[in-house]
Amino acid sequence: MLTTATIIETFQNLPPKISLDEAVERLIILDRYEKAMEEIEDNKGYKHEDVIREARQWIQEQK
Repeated sequence: MLTTATIIETFQNLPPKISLDEAVERLIILDRYEKAMEEIEDNKGYKHEDVIREARQWIQEQK
């Protein structure tokens, strides 16, 4: 979940004028980032090495 402090910090680093679409897009990206970090902390994500190994295996099976 996003905190007000995180939102304020993010918006302080933006140019003085942005469109509403850009602001909403920034919030969506920030929210997805926060959720991903929470998943990583809860060990719900996938390790890079595991993804690469599975991708290579899948590619070999497709040949």
